[in-house]
Amino acid sequence: MFARAGETKRQLVELISALLAGRKPRIPGHSVCYECKRRGNTCVMVAHGTPCLGPVTQAGCGAICPAYNRGCYGCFGPVAEPNTASLIPQLRHLGMTDDGIDRVFSTFNVAAPGVAPSSRGHGPDAGG
Repeated sequence: MFARAGETKRQLVELISALLAGRKPRIPGHSVCYECKRRGNTCVMVAHGTPCLGPVTQAGCGAICPAYNRGCYGCFGPVAEPNTASLIPQLRHLGMTDDGIDRVFSTFNVAAPGVAPSSRGHGPDAGG
């Protein structure tokens, strides 16, 4: 992924330690938004109107994309319970169409529970 070098090293050490100890790796239980706030980043959605998946993306990257005034692409996958129902209206408020919203969610984790089209209430598997 695109994590900062310190983040990558820490994650690798945690993964190896967990595997050696026979446990699951400890991963942050919060979204990229928390990492942005911790770094002192300005919210790209609020300040610039840039679409960002930070609110529904698992932390771990060090908020590298928003640090460069880019929206989060969702590289680390969705949080345990992504609240796309709250994010989608915000994306619409930014002027995004349904096609644009589908494009934003159709990145690395397009089939992941919570962000797949069927999880967001539309698409071929949505049942409606």
